[in-house]
Amino acid sequence: MRAHTFVLMPLLVLSLMLSACAHYRVVVPEPTPATDYETVTMHAYFRGAIEDTRPTDNCLANAIDEVRVHQTLPQFLATLVTLGIWMPLRVEWRCAKPPQQEGEGF
Repeated sequence: MRAHTFVLMPLLVLSLMLSACAHYRVVVPEPTPATDYETVTMHAYFRGAIEDTRPTDNCLANAIDEVRVHQTLPQFLATLVTLGIWMPLRVEWRCAKPPQQEGEGF
């Protein structure tokens, strides 16, 4: 093996280890969170043809304040190795405060 291979291989492995996550965040323009984050690992199958859905039972008026989606390196590798047949993701959300009714909050 050449000398540069001994340098490039550890750099390649290190770069794969450091590129561990993908993060996505959706938040309303003026957040008013009512709860702490709830976290769950969700699964999609066959490139999203079959999805895992979770109700947000604790959110009053079905109001979501923020959603964050994370994919770790092991989750990405599971997606890659199974060619998208199994796609795990970590999803976090916070509920919003219910909207004020007219006459409230003077």
